[in-house]
Amino acid sequence: MTAKSLRTLMIIALAFGLAACAQGPKGVRITNNGTSATTDKTPTPITDFTAEQIRAAISGKTFQYTRPDGNGFITYNADGTFSYQDDAKGGGVGKWEANGTQYCETFGKNPPECGVFKNTGDAYFAAKSRLVEMKT
Repeated sequence: MTAKSLRTLMIIALAFGLAACAQGPKGVRITNNGTSATTDKTPTPITDFTAEQIRAAISGKTFQYTRPDGNGFITYNADGTFSYQDDAKGGGVGKWEANGTQYCETFGKNPPECGVFKNTGDAYFAAKSRLVEMKT
Protein backbone atom coordinates (compact mmCIF):
# COMPACT_ATOMS: atom_id res chain seq x y z
CA MET A 1 0.00 0.00 0.00
CA THR A 2 1.38 3.37 -0.97
CA ALA A 3 1.54 6.38 1.25
CA LYS A 4 -1.03 8.11 -0.96
CA SER A 5 -3.49 5.19 -0.59
CA LEU A 6 -2.97 5.07 3.16
CA ARG A 7 -3.59 8.81 3.43
CA THR A 8 -6.78 8.49 1.34
CA LEU A 9 -8.06 5.67 3.58
CA MET A 10 -7.35 7.74 6.70
CA ILE A 11 -9.23 10.74 5.27
CA ILE A 12 -12.23 8.52 4.40
CA ALA A 13 -12.22 6.96 7.90
CA LEU A 14 -12.03 10.40 9.49
CA ALA A 15 -14.92 11.64 7.34
CA PHE A 16 -17.09 8.66 8.39
CA GLY A 17 -16.19 9.23 12.03
CA LEU A 18 -17.15 12.90 11.86
CA ALA A 19 -20.39 12.06 10.07
CA ALA A 20 -21.30 9.59 12.84
CA CYS A 21 -20.71 12.26 15.49
CA ALA A 22 -22.93 14.75 13.67
CA GLN A 23 -26.05 12.58 13.97
CA GLY A 24 -28.20 11.82 17.01
CA PRO A 25 -28.98 13.92 20.10
CA LYS A 26 -27.12 17.14 20.64
CA GLY A 27 -25.46 18.19 23.88
CA VAL A 28 -23.97 16.27 26.77
CA ARG A 29 -25.82 13.37 28.37
CA ILE A 30 -24.94 12.25 31.85
CA THR A 31 -26.16 8.84 32.87
CA ASN A 32 -26.20 6.89 36.09
CA ASN A 33 -26.45 3.14 35.45
CA GLY A 34 -28.46 3.72 32.29
CA THR A 35 -30.80 6.36 33.73
CA SER A 36 -30.55 10.13 33.67
CA ALA A 37 -28.21 11.45 36.34
CA THR A 38 -30.07 14.74 36.57
CA THR A 39 -32.16 15.32 39.64
CA ASP A 40 -35.91 15.72 39.74
CA LYS A 41 -35.59 17.94 42.84
CA THR A 42 -36.69 21.52 42.67
CA PRO A 43 -33.75 23.80 43.51
CA THR A 44 -33.85 25.22 47.03
CA PRO A 45 -33.88 29.01 47.08
CA ILE A 46 -31.05 30.64 49.02
CA THR A 47 -32.44 31.70 52.38
CA ASP A 48 -31.12 33.70 55.32
CA PHE A 49 -31.62 31.89 58.62
CA THR A 50 -33.01 33.32 61.83
CA ALA A 51 -31.13 32.84 65.11
CA GLU A 52 -33.39 29.90 66.01
CA GLN A 53 -32.82 28.26 62.62
CA ILE A 54 -29.06 28.76 62.94
CA ARG A 55 -29.00 27.07 66.35
CA ALA A 56 -31.08 24.15 65.05
CA ALA A 57 -28.89 23.78 61.97
CA ILE A 58 -25.51 23.57 63.71
CA SER A 59 -25.88 22.65 67.41
CA GLY A 60 -24.38 19.26 68.16
CA LYS A 61 -23.23 18.70 64.57
CA THR A 62 -19.92 18.35 62.77
CA PHE A 63 -19.19 20.01 59.44
CA GLN A 64 -16.44 20.07 56.89
CA TYR A 65 -15.52 23.73 56.38
CA THR A 66 -13.84 25.68 53.64
CA ARG A 67 -12.59 29.19 54.34
CA PRO A 68 -10.30 31.62 52.53
CA ASP A 69 -7.63 30.84 55.15
CA GLY A 70 -8.06 27.07 55.54
CA ASN A 71 -10.10 23.87 55.47
CA GLY A 72 -10.97 21.26 58.04
CA PHE A 73 -13.66 20.00 60.37
CA ILE A 74 -15.64 21.87 63.00
CA THR A 75 -18.07 20.68 65.70
CA TYR A 76 -20.58 23.16 67.13
CA ASN A 77 -21.78 22.64 70.69
CA ALA A 78 -25.18 23.78 71.99
CA ASP A 79 -23.47 25.93 74.66
CA GLY A 80 -22.07 28.31 72.01
CA THR A 81 -18.59 26.80 71.79
CA PHE A 82 -16.94 24.92 68.96
CA SER A 83 -13.83 22.87 68.33
CA TYR A 84 -12.07 22.59 65.00
CA GLN A 85 -9.29 20.70 63.30
CA ASP A 86 -7.72 22.61 60.41
CA ASP A 87 -5.97 20.56 57.73
CA ALA A 88 -2.85 22.73 57.85
CA LYS A 89 -2.91 24.70 61.13
CA GLY A 90 -4.04 22.09 63.62
CA GLY A 91 -6.84 22.26 66.15
CA GLY A 92 -8.41 24.85 68.35
CA VAL A 93 -11.57 26.07 70.04
CA GLY A 94 -13.79 29.11 69.78
CA LYS A 95 -17.22 30.56 70.43
CA TRP A 96 -20.25 31.10 68.20
CA GLU A 97 -23.47 33.04 68.61
CA ALA A 98 -26.57 33.83 66.59
CA ASN A 99 -28.59 37.03 66.85
CA GLY A 100 -31.32 37.86 64.33
CA THR A 101 -29.90 36.75 60.99
CA GLN A 102 -26.33 37.48 62.12
CA TYR A 103 -23.95 34.66 62.92
CA CYS A 104 -20.62 35.34 64.66
CA GLU A 105 -17.57 33.16 65.29
CA THR A 106 -14.66 34.03 67.56
CA PHE A 107 -11.38 32.15 67.20
CA GLY A 108 -9.13 32.60 70.24
CA LYS A 109 -8.43 36.26 70.98
CA ASN A 110 -9.28 37.45 67.46
CA PRO A 111 -12.25 39.81 66.97
CA PRO A 112 -15.53 38.10 66.04
CA GLU A 113 -16.22 37.34 62.37
CA CYS A 114 -19.89 38.01 61.64
CA GLY A 115 -22.19 37.64 58.69
CA VAL A 116 -25.54 36.40 57.50
CA PHE A 117 -26.05 32.65 57.84
CA LYS A 118 -27.39 31.20 54.56
CA ASN A 119 -28.50 27.85 53.20
CA THR A 120 -27.99 27.12 49.50
CA GLY A 121 -29.55 23.65 49.56
CA ASP A 122 -26.26 21.72 49.60
CA ALA A 123 -24.25 23.83 52.03
CA TYR A 124 -24.44 26.56 54.66
CA PHE A 125 -22.53 29.81 54.48
CA ALA A 126 -21.66 31.29 57.85
CA ALA A 127 -19.52 34.44 58.16
CA LYS A 128 -16.44 33.43 56.09
CA SER A 129 -17.08 29.67 56.13
CA ARG A 130 -18.76 27.23 53.75
CA LEU A 131 -20.13 24.35 55.83
CA VAL A 132 -21.14 20.89 54.64
CA GLU A 133 -22.67 18.67 57.30
CA MET A 134 -20.95 15.36 57.95
CA LYS A 135 -23.61 12.66 57.91
CA THR A 136 -23.04 9.53 59.94
